[in-house]
Amino acid sequence: MNQLSFPIESQSLAIAIGEIASLLFLSAILGWWLAKTIVKTRIRRMRILLEEKKYELTEFRTSMENNNHQPVATNASKTVYPVTSPDHAPDDLKRIDGIGPKIEELFNKEGIHTYEQLSETSVIRMVGILKKAGPRFQIQDPSSWPKQAELAKNQEWEELEQFIGKLASRKG
Repeated sequence: MNQLSFPIESQSLAIAIGEIASLLFLSAILGWWLAKTIVKTRIRRMRILLEEKKYELTEFRTSMENNNHQPVATNASKTVYPVTSPDHAPDDLKRIDGIGPKIEELFNKEGIHTYEQLSETSVIRMVGILKKAGPRFQIQDPSSWPKQAELAKNQEWEELEQFIGKLASRKG
């Protein structure tokens, strides 16, 4: 087999290595300068944006101080829950398993006075009421309270006791 061999002169090898090294060096310097320029531009833009936001915040605070009597939200709506009708006395919510005097008081403050109102209240709202009241009330599980309230509303006391018994057997 014939092998091709190229005679390389030591002088041309040194020149080639020198050219490659100088190109690498120039590329590194160019990359450093380009990155530095880009970062400076970004920093300048961020400073300008920061100053704009500071100005907007100052304007907002000034307008709030001057217009303290005006509401922040003009189209806000509030969910209104029904209160006890005058012809119906409040029910004893403590008959529901898991509701004691304090929770009954919390629900009464939120406008829940009857079994009907409790049965129509979402579990999410009940959890919210308990959560707002503090950690000692958050251990309660209100998921069965609407069903229990429905049975109590219909005065199905035996079914209610059976349902509470089933709940107790699941827990134990």
